[in-house]
Amino acid sequence: MDPSSVALLASGNSLGAYIPAMHLHTFLKGKGIETEIHVLENLYHAEIRDKIRITKKAFHSDFNIARMGHKLAKPIDSSLDEEAVQTLLNRWKEAKITCFAVFTGFWIPILMRYEKVADNPVDIQLIRMDAIDTPSFKVHKQLYPRFNNVWFYDPSKLSPYSYLNSNEEEPLPYHCRSGRILIHGGGWGIGTYKDTVSELREIGYALDVIVYDSSEVEENDGITRYYGTKVSWDPWSRDEQGQHTFPPMIHYVREDGILHEYPLQDYFEYIQLMRNYAAIISKPGGSTLNDSLAFSIPFIMLEPFGDHELHNAAYWESCGFGIRFTEWKNQGYSRHLLVEICRRLLEQRSTINHFGRITYAAKNNSYV
Repeated sequence: MDPSSVALLASGNSLGAYIPAMHLHTFLKGKGIETEIHVLENLYHAEIRDKIRITKKAFHSDFNIARMGHKLAKPIDSSLDEEAVQTLLNRWKEAKITCFAVFTGFWIPILMRYEKVADNPVDIQLIRMDAIDTPSFKVHKQLYPRFNNVWFYDPSKLSPYSYLNSNEEEPLPYHCRSGRILIHGGGWGIGTYKDTVSELREIGYALDVIVYDSSEVEENDGITRYYGTKVSWDPWSRDEQGQHTFPPMIHYVREDGILHEYPLQDYFEYIQLMRNYAAIISKPGGSTLNDSLAFSIPFIMLEPFGDHELHNAAYWESCGFGIRFTEWKNQGYSRHLLVEICRRLLEQRSTINHFGRITYAAKNNSYV
């Protein structure tokens, strides 16, 4: 099937279903392949999008609420604006779109509707970046087997299938890195990540902390750095050219109680920071597994959010690509251990290819 145009179906509800899509979008654009990202929330009624922002704050404030909400996932039919859905289906049909890369299972019923009206056979690939079903796929467990499910982390194979990044830049050798550790709570800033900051500062680690809210930024100590996403940005928003974008990142510095904001030039400046990290500390979300593999960064895993993250942690640990925070602490926050984990990641990374090259670019040599 001609991969000269690919629709990437993402979600703003989780950056784990948005950032990988943006990486693939950027990579394919660089190969001359036309792509367009569609964010599910743009098909929602406006009041539903407003509720997402409220839910996000509640989940950030209380990890127990987040875990409870995770268990209540259900199909999104009642959230959809039928007029917006029909407009999109008509647009795909008119443009003769046949190739889809799907990053959240909530798109499945919409795609089944498109299959019925499309003039040509449709190639739908469900991109599975967790070791088991996430809630969006679990609610459509009876539907998704009929599609091509691309499992990046098949638990029966302790060797990841592929990775996603905006380019194919090689990871830095460990001894060339800054030695700093990245700490974050995923796109919604949830979990126990904040508890590790003071603990690691006391033993001498230099940290980069992704905050959910600028109020979390502490007084500048000359070592710890704070970053965050521009408050007004949402994954379902578009720029002046009508395009979806990577999160606009800001470097925060608080001095004498005054908060200063220094916007990063672009998301690739943040990626260059990431390439230099000695480790990532976060909950084991699928997108963070991808960061760990794509940049060969040892993953120190905090308490998981949901069953899929529990399985992600077990998988990454079994592969030798990460360690649970409690175990790393028991081993004296070992730097040598991180070096060994990085070595295994670098070995694995050297044996696999970028997903975009495997699936799309390689199908049409004129784009490679």
